[in-house]
Amino acid sequence: MENNNIHVVQRYVPWYSDDYRISSRSTVSGSHNYLALTPVQIRDELLKAVIDQDDACKKVAMMVYQHLHGHRFVGMLAGPTGSGKSFIAEKLKDMFPELVYIRDVSNVTCDGWSGGKKVSTLFSDVPVPDRNSGRIQPIIFLDECDKLFSPKINSGRENVSETVQAEFLTVIHGGELRVPDSDIDRRFSTIDTSGISFMFAGAFEKTAGQIAENESGPMLGFGSSLSKAKSYDRELTMEDIHEAGCINELCGRIHRLVNLNPFSEEAFRKILDDHVKGPVHELEEEFGMPIIISSERCDEIAHKAYSSGLGIRGMKNSIREYIYDMMWSDSRLKTFEIA
Repeated sequence: MENNNIHVVQRYVPWYSDDYRISSRSTVSGSHNYLALTPVQIRDELLKAVIDQDDACKKVAMMVYQHLHGHRFVGMLAGPTGSGKSFIAEKLKDMFPELVYIRDVSNVTCDGWSGGKKVSTLFSDVPVPDRNSGRIQPIIFLDECDKLFSPKINSGRENVSETVQAEFLTVIHGGELRVPDSDIDRRFSTIDTSGISFMFAGAFEKTAGQIAENESGPMLGFGSSLSKAKSYDRELTMEDIHEAGCINELCGRIHRLVNLNPFSEEAFRKILDDHVKGPVHELEEEFGMPIIISSERCDEIAHKAYSSGLGIRGMKNSIREYIYDMMWSDSRLKTFEIA
């Protein structure tokens, strides 16, 4: 007998993994339910999986709610790799499969240049309803936007990045756009982008690192700083995004910048304790047996992940090393106990 409340996940992939893909369906399904959702309900769906990003989830939920009720937005998510930007996009895609589309814009080129990915091709398989139809318009996530903004100077001393951004600006402003139907027959359709909402997302690691370096001050001599600032200690501003290469006109179109926080040491500890969606569960599925880690060792692993900046990957690799050592000593173990 089929139970619609149960979904069997064949391979567990956590939300903070590079390989994350939505593997289960949320309880929110069917477009007839969309308008009944409150901002709190949308936020709560995100919070079921996202750790330590409550404020970001709240702000994203509010923008999505406004979009569902006919008020388009242009937003941006900024935060370190692994903080949950891509997961928020994928989770919303899971909640609103007919509305949310995710695009990697790191290697978009401008018209007339080599490369198959253009601004117009990002919309090739996005069904955009007529504005007068009363149907909800799409939401498009533009991931890896920091790489799009990064200056790229060609042989003619032209900043190609600014040219591509100018094309995005036209689309975001709203109007008609010729979109290729396919790469084979070279047919085109015309869509109206004036009702589409856009969410940029990027790590801006170089910018965050430079800010930390500038705010740390001199480390030696008179007036030296006693503590070194870390990347993302200060939230990024639109001025920082502009310094990272985003043109003024595009910055002015972004209604809301949402910062995602780097994980604290306490958050890493919480992730280790999560045996439902945490890395311990993932490694249990990888090795096919239970993993038990003492509280003291969990503290040590979490501290190392935080202080080294290696994050979730570092925690998983630390646990793997313990497991490999135990397997070397006894390959017939049925449980890995890391004391």
